[in-house]
Parts: sequence; structure tokens; C-alpha cells
Amino acid sequence: MYLLDTNVLSELIKRDPSPLVVGRFEAAAERTLYTSVICVEEIAFGVRIAPPQNRIWERFEAQVLPWVTVLDLDLNSALASSALRGQAQRQGQPPSYADSLIAGTCQAYGLTLVTRNTRHFDHFNELTTENWFEPPHPAA
Repeated sequence: MYLLDTNVLSELIKRDPSPLVVGRFEAAAERTLYTSVICVEEIAFGVRIAPPQNRIWERFEAQVLPWVTVLDLDLNSALASSALRGQAQRQGQPPSYADSLIAGTCQAYGLTLVTRNTRHFDHFNELTTENWFEPPHPAA
């Protein structure tokens, strides 16, 4: 089961999206795709600062939202986030607030984070990430 980061969500609504990302998105079984309310906020913010008459939100509602479950920030996610953020801070690698909330949500729900920015999440030791912008690694 996957949690799609903002950069994956925004890729899916581009005029010319990455075929790798679209292929993995379409291949994922229904009910295995999630995103965080934090990622939805980041998309909505992008809509607000984009040129007037952009169609970003309409594409997002039509092409992405029907296929993902949006997870709210709940108590378990907040507690997992604080633990991950504290651990990273103690290691001298303070994460962004949004990234720690997304990572905490993944950990609380046992999800794999799908992101192009895997290095933003490398310091979260127990977090599994995948980069759908690259070809999948062959099974060993």
C-alpha cells in the first residue's frame, strides 16, 4: 500500500506526465493508494498561486482524487511524526514540518511513501520509500 507524495500527485496532472509514474499509478490496485491531507493542502496551495483560470484543481479532482484515499492527520500520525522528527533532529538532520507529518502518517498506517524526493526522507530510518520516476529495481 502506498502514500503518494505531492510531487507524484502533481506529476499525474501535468499536461505531459512521466510515463513511468502514470504506468505505476494505473497498475496499482484500487484501495492501495493513499495520500496525506498535507499533500492535498500543498496541491491546493499551488492552485492558489498559479495563474488565473488554471485547471489544476479540476484535473486533480477528475484524474487523481477518485483513485486515492486522503488520510487525515490523526493522533497516531501525529505521535509517529513527532517521534521521527525528534529522532532526525537529534541526529542533526532536522526535517521539514510537512515531510515529518507525511512520514509519520506513512509509519502510522504502515504505508510505503512514493516520492521523487527520497533524500528528503532518508533520515527516517523505519520509512520505506519508492521513486516511481525511476524504473523499478529488479527483484533479487
